Amino acid sequence: MKYFSTLKTRDILCLVVFIATGFGWILIDQLFLAESWQRMIALVLVLCFLFFLQFLINKPEKLLFYANTIALVSVLFVMATAVLMHVIIRHDFSVKGLIILAITASIPYGSAGIYLLMKKKRI
Repeated sequence: MKYFSTLKTRDILCLVVFIATGFGWILIDQLFLAESWQRMIALVLVLCFLFFLQFLINKPEKLLFYANTIALVSVLFVMATAVLMHVIIRHDFSVKGLIILAITASIPYGSAGIYLLMKKKRI
């Protein structure tokens, strides 16, 4: 646990709400975004916003360790849902699942950087 931070109840509740929101977005965006590349861009923007809110609400002391923890939990959730939905239920796992996994793994660090920049600007 050297490179991770412990999550408090508030952190976990926010993360659950934001993961559910992101998952809901993935289910809904297919109704009004026709192209796959449009959905990927929208997913990146939604995840950036949600992870930024996670940092803004919880104000972690060790930002990198917190980002590591958030990235790990998010990636584990994406892996579990991808296996469940695309491998077990639909039998249609594709490269898009790996792209979403990579996006989910990297966005917390970008959002942490944006949070850090905005935090420094306020001071």
